[in-house]
Amino acid sequence: MRTLILLAILGLATPGAAAQPLTSAPLPAGDTPPVTYRITGTRLAVAQDVHVDRDEEVTDGVAVVGGSARIDGRVGDGILVIGGDLRLGPTADIRGDVVLVGGTLIRDQGARLSGGVSYVSFGEWSRRTGRFGWWPRVDLANTGRWLGLAATLVRVSILAVLVLVVLLVARGPVARVGRAAAAEPLRAAIIGLAAEVLFLPVVLVFSIALGLTIVGLPFVFLLVPVAILVALVALLLGFTALACRLGEWLEDRLGWRPRSAVLATALGMFLVLMPTLLARLLGVAPEPLRLAAFGVLVAGAIAEFLIWTIGLGATLMTGFGRWNTTPPPIGAGA
Repeated sequence: MRTLILLAILGLATPGAAAQPLTSAPLPAGDTPPVTYRITGTRLAVAQDVHVDRDEEVTDGVAVVGGSARIDGRVGDGILVIGGDLRLGPTADIRGDVVLVGGTLIRDQGARLSGGVSYVSFGEWSRRTGRFGWWPRVDLANTGRWLGLAATLVRVSILAVLVLVVLLVARGPVARVGRAAAAEPLRAAIIGLAAEVLFLPVVLVFSIALGLTIVGLPFVFLLVPVAILVALVALLLGFTALACRLGEWLEDRLGWRPRSAVLATALGMFLVLMPTLLARLLGVAPEPLRLAAFGVLVAGAIAEFLIWTIGLGATLMTGFGRWNTTPPPIGAGA
């Protein structure tokens, strides 16, 4: 005991011993203080950017559509970015796969990624800024032109099937509507244009009027689909009648006498839709021919609009083909 006390006294009496402060052991070189993570679930965003902070851990995945993503924290599952870029910061830790559609990956030094990276791209992706923010834009180049041709062919095929059904079911009304359109095309065009312009306002007014009454309120839910169905039937009946009439005119010009309403309607549809089909074909042609595609497409759209409008007016003039607007021709023996 005396020896311990003596050593303690000698230690306290050593010069400079009282001036040395008590300090904690320094951290080993290269170590950083531990980070406390905020736990969040799946991060899903549409038309906006996503930022996972350094102190944030996403337990599931991150999906961004129409925006970009920056990851500085942890992501427990994969990352999907469509129409934007992905940036992995130096403290990012990704435990799954990364899928980029139309974007690029920017990876800072130190970022950890345990999964793979997959790129899916077609055309040129970019973002445009407008009045309501930005939205993704995709330029499909030649692929877009082929898609336009395919969509036109599908539309024409569906229209041909519907026209055939109308022709087989309502041959008499088709003939009467066609005669009315040929007799008074200007009047039919005016009536059809007025119907196209006034359709939505009339339906809206009737819907409001029915909605104001308790008895008529249930009929509001029936008015809109029934009105749309009636309008589609009127348009389709008028288009079929005009196509059949044009086909008969072409047969007379060529001197044909097949007397087939189906063949005449097919010829008429070919005349009406030929500019649109030609424009789509020119769109996938080499560059010198492609320059004329837009003008032909505009001409085709105008031709189709006139046929649909005149056919609609003739349909309304004849009460959906139930009566004639002009008296039948008088026979020679009458």
